[in-house]
Amino acid sequence: MVRILTSASIQVELWFKSMSELSIAELRARTGLASSALRFYERKGLLRVTRRAGGKRVYDEDAVEQVALIDLLKQAGFTLSEIAVLVGPSGRTAPDWRAAASAKLLELDQRVEQIQRARKALRHALDCEHDHLDDCPVHHRILRAHAETLAAAARKSSPAAGHRSD
Repeated sequence: MVRILTSASIQVELWFKSMSELSIAELRARTGLASSALRFYERKGLLRVTRRAGGKRVYDEDAVEQVALIDLLKQAGFTLSEIAVLVGPSGRTAPDWRAAASAKLLELDQRVEQIQRARKALRHALDCEHDHLDDCPVHHRILRAHAETLAAAARKSSPAAGHRSD
């Protein structure tokens, strides 16, 4: 705010928008998220409005990175509730964020392995010389290997699963 006093005692107040503040429209333009998504993030405690000016939301410049962080965490598989625990509306990370990130990284690595196996099977199916996959010995090897993977995963998650007597 700048106040100019003249000799006639006329007071003029000018309010300048800080270069580090963004309207919701500007935040939308900088992040690609719809205004409704930004308001939803506010309600979930993921994003903070710095202040209101004329009834409109005003965000700090840091909100751009906060939205980007939320999106990256979503892409990594975190739910919005998990993100709210990891990162507060101010953008500060929780003290135990490394443990949650490590667990999620393990999940992602496992998912990548699954995707690579599925990709390999699909690639073989498309490149296979046999008219019917049922006639392909490589296809049967892929299926047997996958069945072994399923069984190993079941044993790992439930040690008694491999020792049932039906």
